[in-house]
Order: sequence, then structure tokens, then C-alpha cells
Amino acid sequence: MSSDWILDEKQYAGEEHLDPEQVATYDEKIPFDPTAEISLLQEYGLSAGDTVVDFGTGTGVFPLAVADYCSRVVAIDIAEPMVDITRRKVAEQALDNVEVVHDGFISYQHQGEPADVVFSKNALHHLPDFWKVEALKTVGDTLKEEGVFRLRDLVYSFDPQDSHDEIEQWLEEMEPTVFTNEELHAHFREEFSTYDFLLEAMLEEAGFEILDTTYTRGFYAAYTCKWNGDLE
Repeated sequence: MSSDWILDEKQYAGEEHLDPEQVATYDEKIPFDPTAEISLLQEYGLSAGDTVVDFGTGTGVFPLAVADYCSRVVAIDIAEPMVDITRRKVAEQALDNVEVVHDGFISYQHQGEPADVVFSKNALHHLPDFWKVEALKTVGDTLKEEGVFRLRDLVYSFDPQDSHDEIEQWLEEMEPTVFTNEELHAHFREEFSTYDFLLEAMLEEAGFEILDTTYTRGFYAAYTCKWNGDLE
């Protein structure tokens, strides 16, 4: 089958993920404590013998933390500087159950036993909607039947009629943060956050049962899903 029509995910990764200088300060700029996420996954059955896959792993914060709670972790990212820093962290901590893979959300092909858990944080919004569904199909191919998919991302849960007001208010609130105005504005121009009702439909059409949803401030979302099988 020709692959000429397949999206080059690296072109959509974002400069902050491809620039080694920005990646070096990424954890300081965008801190993430995965403790609550791991606790939630334990409530949904995460156990010591499980395989966990993290799509869009970034600097490896989640896979390094969850490695203590499962037998195998696969950390995937399309941005080579992110892969390099994650591999360095894995080596420094001498973790023998974390595999770091330079690959994309769409192109990844899982090897070995199906994953019990797939996690992804702030990666899916880099893809246009058609390719979001292709990425969700990859997640399904990676998971075992009734495996858990935990997704966190920037998702619009405001009324579409209020989009301009909501975005302007969000930008105003975000101005004092570590992000520059250009970075904040670029999210809407150059990235592909979608509406909650569209993403929920994508998840369900791709074969997931949504077990829990959380929407915060109109821009942040978290989903806990169960994989119910291949598309018919």
C-alpha cells in the first residue's frame, strides 16, 4: 500500500518539541506531576504485571513514574529531542522496563503483548481531526480487549457560539504565564484542538467506551475509556 498520502507527524510536532534548547527547559516550563494519574489508573486496574504505552511521551515524566507500578512501559514520541532526553533519563535511573521509541501516534506498530493501559497527554491536539481518528485506531490496535485509555488534552468544551469571547478571555488569563503571547496565539492558528462533542464522537466511533470525562475551564479535558474492539 502506498504511504505517500500518510501524514508526516513530525511536521506537526511543534517547534517547542523539536528545538533541543526548548526541550532542555521543558520540564521547568511545563511541570507535570503524574501521581494523580497513576492513582486513577490503579483504580481502573493498573497492576504490577501490566504493559503501559505512552503516546507523545515528551520528556518521559509519565513513563518514568509509572515504571514502578507495571512490568513494561513503552514511551513513544515523534520529536527526536524528546526521545533523546527520555532515553538519557531512563539510562540515568537504570530502568530496565522502559522502552523509548522514536515513532508517531499514527505510524506506531506495537510489538509484544497488547497494552493493558495507554496514556496520552497533550499530544492528540497536534493532529487534524481525520488524523486524530487514525491515531485513535492505533491506540485500539495497541490495547488488549477492555484495556484502558487515559487521554488528557486541550479540548474546547464551551458553546461554539461563544468561541471568540472564550478564546480572548483564555488568552487574557494566560498572559502572565511562562508562555509568550506568540506561543499562546499559535495554538489556535497552527494546532488542532477540537470540540468536546467531536472528540467524544471520534472516541466512540473508533471503538472506545467513555467511562469518565472531566472538562475544566472550557479548554482542558480528561477522558478515561475502555477499548471495546475493532471498528466494524
